[in-house]
Amino acid sequence: MATKMCFAVGSDIAFEERIVEFEYIKGMAFSQKQKNVLSFHKSIQEKFPGSRIIEISTKSPSPLGVNLSAFNLKLDGYPLECVFQASKLFKSDEGNIQFEDLLLKEPKAAKQYIRENISLPIIGFKYKNEFFEAFPRSMFYDYIYISALVQSDIDASNIADYDIFTDIEFNEKKAYNCQARSCAIYAYMLRTGSVDDYMSSKDRFKELYNFHAGEQLTLL
Repeated sequence: MATKMCFAVGSDIAFEERIVEFEYIKGMAFSQKQKNVLSFHKSIQEKFPGSRIIEISTKSPSPLGVNLSAFNLKLDGYPLECVFQASKLFKSDEGNIQFEDLLLKEPKAAKQYIRENISLPIIGFKYKNEFFEAFPRSMFYDYIYISALVQSDIDASNIADYDIFTDIEFNEKKAYNCQARSCAIYAYMLRTGSVDDYMSSKDRFKELYNFHAGEQLTLL
């Protein structure tokens, strides 16, 4: 057995994080990961009957879930992962620095470069000459993910039909940003007709996280 986090669309709040136990099938093959998606969804359905669930990753059995994978999204013409890595602002003895040239790398190479070469503390993100704080922890990633989704030609309107979002590759013990969380937030905005409102500014977008004050989103 194993546990994973999934993300539910809230009614009065943007999203809820839920931990669900499921039967884990060992193996790294694509087919094994898809089996784990089905196992995970089965357990979620048993715990939350009637929930409409979708996997957001390249392992998704749903074409929409595959299309919504961050690896398939671009922002301002650049792969989303590259925008995320190039926007990181690090504190150094020489001042704040970022690696904007990562926009031109392959997504995996950009991520690997930061992971293997940079040990400086992140103080936030700088995107389009605007500074984004590092907290709430997933805010910047969610913001650029949804920005990329709005820019894309993917018809994501059906995302509002789902109640719970998963990403089988996500490990909440090792990472925090998750495309499934971003999708849950987008579904909430679609349901409430507030996409343009919340995306109008970073300060307005930040209000989506106010309900987590004092909880995991604001922990250092």
